[in-house]
Amino acid sequence: MSTTHIGAALDAPADISPTERLVLILLAQYAAPDGMAAPTVSRLAERANVSPKTVIRTLRRLRELGLIQRAVHDQLGARTWRVTLPATGNGSQGRDQA
Repeated sequence: MSTTHIGAALDAPADISPTERLVLILLAQYAAPDGMAAPTVSRLAERANVSPKTVIRTLRRLRELGLIQRAVHDQLGARTWRVTLPATGNGSQGRDQA
């Protein structure tokens, strides 16, 4: 879990929908310090209490906004996501220093 990415997800632009923000926060929760996260669509759907189709649509939108990138894990061939939010911002400074 990367608290830096979670803080940045919480500070994401205000013009994203609540579902987009929730999925982004969930991805950030799964993210390693390098931003890589590998939860399944079904896991995200379960945790966000939405359908898998909604998660797929949401992931597509987050990619369009440049907040995440799609990647493939070299060893497993599994879909992974890179959370590409800025690590620092107005509201996220100092969150890791507790």
